[in-house]
Amino acid sequence: MEYPKGIDDKFMTSLLIAGRGESGADAPVYNVQTWESFGTLHCSTFSDGEQSVLRAHAVSEQWSQESIYTRSRILYRFLRRVVRYYEPIIGLDQLLSGKSWLDASSEYFYMITQVRGIKRHLRYLWKPRRGGGSVPLSTYRVWYRPMGVVGMFTSADNPISMVCDILNPIMAGNTVVNFVTPQAALGALLMKAVLVDAGMPADVWRIVVSESSQFGMQFIPALDYVSAIGPNRMCQKISMECARHSVPISCFGGVKNIALVMDDAKLWDAAKACARSAFLNAGQSTKAVEIIFVHESVREPFEQMMLQYTHEQIRVGRFVDRHATMGSMMYPGRVKNCEKVVKLALENGARVLTGSHPRPEISPTFFEPTIVADLPPDLELLETEVYGPVVALLSFKDIANVVRLVTGSRVIDSAAVFTRDIDFVRTLINNAQFAAVSVNDTYFSMDMSWKAPIQGKSERGQGIRHGLEAILQYTQVFSAARLKSISWVPKDWRSGNWTERLTFWFMGLYSWLSRNVTDTVVADGISNFFRWIRDRFVGPV
Repeated sequence: MEYPKGIDDKFMTSLLIAGRGESGADAPVYNVQTWESFGTLHCSTFSDGEQSVLRAHAVSEQWSQESIYTRSRILYRFLRRVVRYYEPIIGLDQLLSGKSWLDASSEYFYMITQVRGIKRHLRYLWKPRRGGGSVPLSTYRVWYRPMGVVGMFTSADNPISMVCDILNPIMAGNTVVNFVTPQAALGALLMKAVLVDAGMPADVWRIVVSESSQFGMQFIPALDYVSAIGPNRMCQKISMECARHSVPISCFGGVKNIALVMDDAKLWDAAKACARSAFLNAGQSTKAVEIIFVHESVREPFEQMMLQYTHEQIRVGRFVDRHATMGSMMYPGRVKNCEKVVKLALENGARVLTGSHPRPEISPTFFEPTIVADLPPDLELLETEVYGPVVALLSFKDIANVVRLVTGSRVIDSAAVFTRDIDFVRTLINNAQFAAVSVNDTYFSMDMSWKAPIQGKSERGQGIRHGLEAILQYTQVFSAARLKSISWVPKDWRSGNWTERLTFWFMGLYSWLSRNVTDTVVADGISNFFRWIRDRFVGPV
């Protein structure tokens, strides 16, 4: 069997042996681009899963007591090893998920960026938040304490970069029981091996292998927190099970991104960004744009530019072709779903500009990059997540109609806006119901800005990815307050005691300051004036 660059038979044999530590039935692992099995793993039995949860609980207290400095050094050594062995990591990602070298490299750099961000922000967990209370001479402090054992259901689409989602609870001081499919298990085992080599105790991250998320749901009552990242249907089932047992949960489900191309946009830049985003990892990505709304005055030139860029730059091929820019889909069933989507669009009067066919001569998991145009705005396709290399172009005349359509959607989550009108961007950000907005770029700028958190909404769940908030969601808040030097409780509680008189005096002072100084029209006007000046130079983003 031919492997991607960086991995060989010895490497794969070692990983497959590590994946046979459980005692359940054999499950095949596929080379996604040829859909041929190259080995088997052992799935976990109920006893194996129970043992993993017990070991995670046993080491939880010890790991939570480790200093932030110790955890930070583990990440430092982890990053050094990841940089040193980048070729095997990228090669394994290609083998397990079907990505091209370009897409697998993008995921690798994403992982490096996220891990560096986590490492730099661990100091906020080390320093308690402190301040003075409203009662004179009182102070408070706030600590962030780990939840305990976190159960994580992760997707097979990103077998390497999923380590970033695992590291958020681990670096917050939790232990993790990770429920994965056999296809994603090898990536998890490799990343865990690198972390253990960097100094992390092995039982801090326990891996439970199962074909279905239903298996992991049996252990929810024994967990302190649950996180689910994957399809919406899976997240909904896990949420219902957590509700039955009163276990807190955060979900981050599927997403449908859109792009808005206004009449004053730089069309060539917009066409390049939209094409790259639409066909990233064959459209199987949270960064992928599935719908592009184009102003009718620039529809024709934009279509031509996007077609030109797609024909020149989006090249379908296996991982042995290092010049291929789009790989395969994860499963043959997703290819059939793309065929179904294109057929539905054609039946409703859409035009196919390019693509629309599977590529069985390459493999049963390949589908051509496809662009369709002139879809009806009420088509069910606009409310369905395609999750494949199919992008729809819709023209519009009035942006209000687009905003109305998007606001009523249950699945549209983020938008990329291409325009030079900063006032329009400001209005869109302040009024549209998006979880995230990228200006003059698709999701990449947002995705690589680790400090900017992204939160799901509606059917996608309320989980958070990126930023300090993504770490803090796996912690409990603990507060303590202290009164220094004096007791404000009087000996005599009758009306007119000295504490009551002092309290009313301060209340009167604060009321006078609010009425005459801090909350006046002049104070608000000065504040708004300086904010307006700043926005003129910086813009809303």
